[in-house]
This record gives sequence, structure tokens and C-alpha cells, in this order.
Amino acid sequence: MSLSPIDPLHYAMLATRALSHIVRGDFAAASEWAERGAKAPNAHVQIRVIAAVSHELAGNRQAAERWASEVRRATPGYNRATFFAAFPFRNESIRIRVGAALGRLGI
Repeated sequence: MSLSPIDPLHYAMLATRALSHIVRGDFAAASEWAERGAKAPNAHVQIRVIAAVSHELAGNRQAAERWASEVRRATPGYNRATFFAAFPFRNESIRIRVGAALGRLGI
């Protein structure tokens, strides 16, 4: 399956692919897909958060902090509850892992 570069929700498809890699524990792949999603036209704050989390989980603190700073600048009140309201992971270990990454990033 290929993604259309003219799809107005292209960023969302890329970020969804990143989330699937997070769930599988492949954080390097997650960060690659999330980076593409966050840089895509029309990407919103949720997509930038996925990029920050993906990079944090992959051990790329510099990129994670760059995206987290962008989130804090664009949406000062953004927090973990906001993220989990949009992405309600059922698996507790994934929620804990992602929540810890958000906490380390000040989100």
C-alpha cells in the first residue's frame, strides 16, 4: 500500500504508522515515520507529540526535545491527558512507556 502525497491527511497516515511501530516496540522505525508525519503539510500538535515520543523512545533526545519544544510553544497547555484522550491505548505497558516518555519531555 502506498500513500498519496496529495492526501490532505497524509500526515495522519504517516503518524499512524509511527504509532503502530511504537506498539510493536520498533522505536527507530517509529521515529522515522513520525518525523515524516510531523514535517508533512497540515500536521497538527498531536502529530508533533508522536514525533517527540517516538524519538524519545528511540533514544534520540535531541530530536525528541526539538519536537517537544515545538509542542510547548504551539500549545502551552498540552499534557498527557490530552494525548491519551486522542490515543487511548488499551495496553497498560504501552500507556506506561508512552506516558513516561511524555513525562521526560515535560508534557
